[in-house]
Amino acid sequence: MSEQDQHELNQFEALIQGLLDQKYAYVDDFLPAEIIQGLVDNLSNLCTSDAMKWAGIGNKMVLKYDKLVRNDRVHWIEDDSTDPFEKVYMEKIKRFIQYLNTTCYTSIKTYESHYANYEVGSFYKKHIDQFKTEKGRKFSIILYLNQDWKEEDGGRIGLYPKGADPVYVLPTAGRIVFFRSDELEHEVFPSHTRERNSIAGWMKN
Repeated sequence: MSEQDQHELNQFEALIQGLLDQKYAYVDDFLPAEIIQGLVDNLSNLCTSDAMKWAGIGNKMVLKYDKLVRNDRVHWIEDDSTDPFEKVYMEKIKRFIQYLNTTCYTSIKTYESHYANYEVGSFYKKHIDQFKTEKGRKFSIILYLNQDWKEEDGGRIGLYPKGADPVYVLPTAGRIVFFRSDELEHEVFPSHTRERNSIAGWMKN
């Protein structure tokens, strides 16, 4: 096994073990810096071209917009994207899904994800990612795209595992957060100084 393959395996194991031990996990440097930078540039281009759309609450069957609950903008990533940076991202997620299915018998079949852009002061109130009318989402995974993010920038994600203290994670570039979609309440706190960017995704069966 190559050093790169071993590093990836260690990341997958850390995400799974964190989920088992504490209901959430996160690791840093999930993708190489040049891939993160490419995804950062992609999102920036989407924002300047007005391709980002206001995010709603619920699924396609029951979708509403409430900026008192969330006020981010999103752009969905296509499964068959030819963008070189999105392809690297999607291929690694697919390897993680394969590893999950092999080691944990999770039966994940599909994955969906979108870019998310939070302007200064934007937020997403406490929620879970499982829809009342659709139970397909099993695991949530968030990749952050914020270079040189600092404590004073704010914009943490709050994680609220049942029976344990809340955890607040900075959205630093290359960091990925993993948890069950139907269990873990979480929220996005406002950023204070600059826009906050990520790719949010959901593993489904």
